[in-house]
Amino acid sequence: LELLNCGSAVLDSSWKGKVICSPVSRLYFVKTGSFFLIINGERIELFGGNWYLVPSGSSYEYGCEGETSQLFFHLNLLGAENIDIFERQSSVLTLKEGFNEAEEIGALLTNDDDISALNIKNLVMKILLNMIKENEIELKNSKYSPCVIKAINHINKNLSENLTIKGIANAIYVSESTLTKHIRRELGTTVNGYIDDLILTRAAQMIADGRYSLSAISNRFGFCDQFYFSRKFKAKFGLTPSEYKKLRDI
Repeated sequence: LELLNCGSAVLDSSWKGKVICSPVSRLYFVKTGSFFLIINGERIELFGGNWYLVPSGSSYEYGCEGETSQLFFHLNLLGAENIDIFERQSSVLTLKEGFNEAEEIGALLTNDDDISALNIKNLVMKILLNMIKENEIELKNSKYSPCVIKAINHINKNLSENLTIKGIANAIYVSESTLTKHIRRELGTTVNGYIDDLILTRAAQMIADGRYSLSAISNRFGFCDQFYFSRKFKAKFGLTPSEYKKLRDI
């Protein structure tokens, strides 16, 4: 579980905006009031007393008509292939229990220490596991070959546009053809496709974080220039990095 951001918020009708192809899953507990999402033209109401999870990869508009208070969490629950397992879900998930956990998390959020942070993470994990069970989500029980496991680990440790099939194959002591064949068969994509998707998802997370300049993000992942970074980013998310950065987002 990567818990990238969390907090509490009291919001009114001025809170509105949109999210494009979210790089993170968003978990909400609605404490009071309600708010809405519009996904694919359908309006979905999120009511007080419930947990909701909006899967990563979702695009939607959001807002509220009155006042609402909520807990919010930006997260990725990674599977063996290092991709958020909720990305495969096509709809908002609901959990109608977990009030006690919400109360405990709310209290922990007032502290700024490592123990509180670990306790929050443990409670969020409990909520996610209950949500998986409640919504009868079938998790893939994939057993990847040693070749794919080694490739995934090497890619994540050295994530950059400069990674090549030849370099990865040499690093894990397999042939290029063996690497290509296993990645396509077990992950359903090409080596370069897997690398690009990880890089752009991580870049979007860093943009949403707000602490990094676009040039720093571009350099971090080895893009030859910001124009090339912007072109690839727009091809995936439909927006340039600058446009993506301007979106209001909780």
